[in-house]
Amino acid sequence: MKNYTVLGLMSGTSMDGLDCGLFEISLTTDNYLNWEFIDYTTVSYSKDIRESICNALVGDEAIIDAVDRKLGKEFSLITEQFIKGRNIDLIATHGQTIAHDDGVSTRQIGDVQYLKKIFQVPIISNFRQADINAGGNGAPLMPFLDWLLFKEYDQNTITLNLGGVANITYILKSGKRSEVLGFDTGPGMALIDESCQLFFEEPFDRYGVHAAGGKVNQEILKELMAHDFIQRIPPKSTGRHEFGRDMVKQIIQRFPRISPDDMIRTFCAFTAKSIAENLNKHLNFTTSDCSLIINGGGVYHPVLMEDIRNSTKISNIKTSAEIGIDPDMKESLLMAVLGVAKLEDIPANMPAVTGANEMVVLGNVL
Repeated sequence: MKNYTVLGLMSGTSMDGLDCGLFEISLTTDNYLNWEFIDYTTVSYSKDIRESICNALVGDEAIIDAVDRKLGKEFSLITEQFIKGRNIDLIATHGQTIAHDDGVSTRQIGDVQYLKKIFQVPIISNFRQADINAGGNGAPLMPFLDWLLFKEYDQNTITLNLGGVANITYILKSGKRSEVLGFDTGPGMALIDESCQLFFEEPFDRYGVHAAGGKVNQEILKELMAHDFIQRIPPKSTGRHEFGRDMVKQIIQRFPRISPDDMIRTFCAFTAKSIAENLNKHLNFTTSDCSLIINGGGVYHPVLMEDIRNSTKISNIKTSAEIGIDPDMKESLLMAVLGVAKLEDIPANMPAVTGANEMVVLGNVL
């Protein structure tokens, strides 16, 4: 069983920075994962980089190509400062998703040639396309890692990732790969973050102060809960094209008298309620025989976390920190594991999750 020193890079739907995780990883062909943490950091993006990503979301090919190169250079600079001359065997990078259409196409930016030029190790990227080619949605990717981590637990386990988008994985205590479910439930932190940016020029609702000062607008909440994606049957995935700045602006236009804090409080309620509704509709579980493990930036928002507790009614709720995984670190660990799976030729998609016709190896190597 070969050990790899792997750098996992993740720039998620929160678009707030680059997660850099350094790990020692081994993965067998019978899907036994052994991993050790070495180092981790998140480097926040400058306002210029964040605005460039936002421009790429709506820009033409010339703009996208320019931001692709710009972000690739930024990734390489951040990585070089993080690694500080340490030896690594490979780098696995997700890139920044700027477009994703379930089962049709996907696009991530952050030109990997800059990483290759500096580090001269295998650079693995484009993890979604192979699943799409196999008839799947191409996302979410997290259920593979969740299954590896929790398949031997003695109770049913739901994991919830609160990034820009919220996504869940459901692992039955049987541990069977074919029974794993996973999908995006709707917004995670995206609507809350975008509101803070628009109203206050703040990147996020630190300590939940704005939400705590607001009240839920039931009319808006009812309208949001009727959104097509929330009611859609899995497999499904989403992004900021559905739950991002455009949605916030549309709500502001329709309800111009709502206060900023009430808006943010309502988006908290919507996020929690959409998660709970998806769990109750699509997963067969009892609240007494199930644990909910939450990771991602949303764990630091006390109002949202309380809303999730109240909406899901699951008694055994914990953050991933309580089981030894930093809530911010998990997505970079996922990238590192997917990179090793690629080099070891181990299929890493989850057909029961994405709807793919077969298990396939994910990623391209440069």
